[in-house]
Amino acid sequence: MSNQYQTTIPSAIRKKLGIKPGNQLNWKVSKNKLGVSYAIVIPETSDNLKSLKGIAKKMYKENKEYLEKERKSWN
Repeated sequence: MSNQYQTTIPSAIRKKLGIKPGNQLNWKVSKNKLGVSYAIVIPETSDNLKSLKGIAKKMYKENKEYLEKERKSWN
């Protein structure tokens, strides 16, 4: 770790995760069963995947009658 708290991601890990310069990484701190803390680093999803978030909600919002009909058919 550098004096500015920066780390280098090993090449093999970058390749396996598809990390490229400019990508965002999300950090999460967790604990194992023994109470030992560790960090999890997750590459942020691409803009293409983000654009799909909530797509079904939008689709069914426009077709509310259809959704209600389908839900009633489950009973």
